[in-house]
Amino acid sequence: MSRSYVVVKCGGATVDTLSDQFYERMAHLREQGKTPVIVHGGGAAVNEMLETMQVETTFVNGLRRTTREVLNVADMVFNGKVNPMICAKLQAAGLNSVGLSGCDGPMIEAKLLDEKKLGLVGEAVQVNPTLIQQVTAIGLTPVISPLVAGKNGMRLNMNADTAAAHYAQALEAEEVMFVTDVPGILQDGEPLDYISEEEVNDMIAKGTIYGGMIPKVEAAIQSLKGSVKKVTIIGGEGEGGTTIVKAMAGEKDGDTHVSHI
Repeated sequence: MSRSYVVVKCGGATVDTLSDQFYERMAHLREQGKTPVIVHGGGAAVNEMLETMQVETTFVNGLRRTTREVLNVADMVFNGKVNPMICAKLQAAGLNSVGLSGCDGPMIEAKLLDEKKLGLVGEAVQVNPTLIQQVTAIGLTPVISPLVAGKNGMRLNMNADTAAAHYAQALEAEEVMFVTDVPGILQDGEPLDYISEEEVNDMIAKGTIYGGMIPKVEAAIQSLKGSVKKVTIIGGEGEGGTTIVKAMAGEKDGDTHVSHI
């Protein structure tokens, strides 16, 4: 049976503050016959734990340089705190769930992106959605942390936006949702309901979209590939949001080096 997948990426700054309405929205997706797949970060919680444990951390072009010590803390926070919390709240909303990471399966096999600059950060070489398909077939909602499998059992860190885009493409998802700390793309202080890819680029050029919102919408546009027809940016309260629809022409197809099994 073909499933209608919706990949939901929860940002690191929002995972601790996701409202009951967000979890109810996930349950409502299920009721509509759609299959949510949740991919989460946890950067804020990781930063807090690194500070508590006095482990040094630095960023290079927005990506965390991941040493062995940083990776151990990230693993503990992602898979020991954030992931079980999301699973528990989904279950309270009536969705049976299972906690996973990209190492399980493995769902994402990766090579080192740039060991000298970034340390243990992975770049996908193969994405296998079989495990997601199997757990959703028995009625479970997968909640996936952004650690992925390197060579010989090595774990690697991956940007959660990137991981979510890989899963969306491999599953031939129809939609990707980015959950952020803003209620959507704002114009005159109000979130827009719909916007095209072209209009987003125009708003960036004019400075209407600026600062921290730029990488969010760029990641959203990056996800508009393959079967993904729309990307929605929503706030952690789970209401409203801005839907970005795919440009009909001039579409660029990236990530051709990644093979999907």
